[in-house]
Amino acid sequence: MKKEEEIGFAVDNISDDKKNATPWDLSTGKLEVVIILDLLKYKPGKRENREDIKVLRELAEKISELSSDPGNSAKIKLWKEHNALKNKTPLVLAFPENGFEEIIPYESLKTRDPYLREYEWFLRSLIAHPDFFGDDYVITTRIKVPPRFAITAIGMDIAWEWTSKGGSKRFIPQINQEDDIKKFAHPELIVDREETERDLEYLYDIFGDILQVEIYWNIITSAINTSMVDHISMIRGLEQFYFDFIERPGWVHKVMEFFTESTLKLLTSAEENGYLGLNNADDHIGSGSLGWSDELPRGDFDGDNVRLKDLWGFSQAQDLTSVSPAMIDEFILPYQMKILDRFGLNYYGCCEVFDNKFDIIKKIRNLRKVSVSPFTDIKIAAEKLEDKYIAVWKPNPAELAMDEFDPDPIRKVIKNGLEVFKGCFIEIIMKDTHTFRNDPDRIREWVKITKELVSSKF
Repeated sequence: MKKEEEIGFAVDNISDDKKNATPWDLSTGKLEVVIILDLLKYKPGKRENREDIKVLRELAEKISELSSDPGNSAKIKLWKEHNALKNKTPLVLAFPENGFEEIIPYESLKTRDPYLREYEWFLRSLIAHPDFFGDDYVITTRIKVPPRFAITAIGMDIAWEWTSKGGSKRFIPQINQEDDIKKFAHPELIVDREETERDLEYLYDIFGDILQVEIYWNIITSAINTSMVDHISMIRGLEQFYFDFIERPGWVHKVMEFFTESTLKLLTSAEENGYLGLNNADDHIGSGSLGWSDELPRGDFDGDNVRLKDLWGFSQAQDLTSVSPAMIDEFILPYQMKILDRFGLNYYGCCEVFDNKFDIIKKIRNLRKVSVSPFTDIKIAAEKLEDKYIAVWKPNPAELAMDEFDPDPIRKVIKNGLEVFKGCFIEIIMKDTHTFRNDPDRIREWVKITKELVSSKF
């Protein structure tokens, strides 16, 4: 059995009884937020290896070169128009997640220092977009250095058992009686500014003359669980949580009220203490997309003090995909909306099915992007979202994990999707890949096919 103890990885002045994790820590995939958090696994070494620095500087030069490509400006313009509902040209992204292990295996890295190895991997993952995938990701000279932070526990651990490495996991319920919620304690956000500045200076000395090295405060907002339902499912047990809607509805409301209050306290703390960062550029937002926008920050932004209303917000309820729209509308969405109301633009959804839920999620204020998972009927999505929202369409990644790779089904799926979504604003994203069967060219071929079909229609 595994117990998760901490998010942030490197805030030392926090007692063991307050350490905790968010669901991001439990992910086995190389999501953007996980990639950034991985940079906190280690601390800078006391003595830099010259060969390590040479490797990083060469990668930094490569990023600087790629970011100056004239095509980047055109992509940024397209993303901003797209996100503002002004350009219907579909955009294509590749987020390999676990598949990254077959594209950039750790044993292929050249640096030896553990801290610098994470940055080497990070830089190579950025370079992979223009050099390998050929997608519509925009590479910039900004290098995101995450702050050293921690979010304290809610009063109980998250515990689970793995079936196998990279496989499924079973969560061990920590709430077994209704009164167990009396153990809840509001989490606190702790930031170690001194360690954060030390990281920044360390990396600036290595490649600050080549790249824009800056503290990436936005990772804190990403790490605060604004969905809440996955955290509750982990400490209650998913099946039992389903029964609770029927057997103890008043208790469910109490739990949701606590998590909503706790989440708002964390977000407010980040806002009041200057721990927010804009996410309107080369920022991964929601469950897959880029945040490029001229609508954010809001017009009254003073240039220094970032507020929640200057940011993209995100929530989802994929754990409860089988719960009825009526129950989601009663027990979940009103609480999530209290949080999302604070943000300037919002993205909703992950892997859940929205066929019968589009009407209720459209109640969300400032909703702009909606996830269209492989399990959602795209005809219903197109009908419900029309040209009033952006459909973030995520075709089934299973086509890239077959014994034999066949591009024909991919071409058929994308061609059909473009026809179904005609007149809509869409993004086409390949993500949730666990393996390419050691043939990573498959995702590059997927991008090529998808972009060719987009080009033939736009």
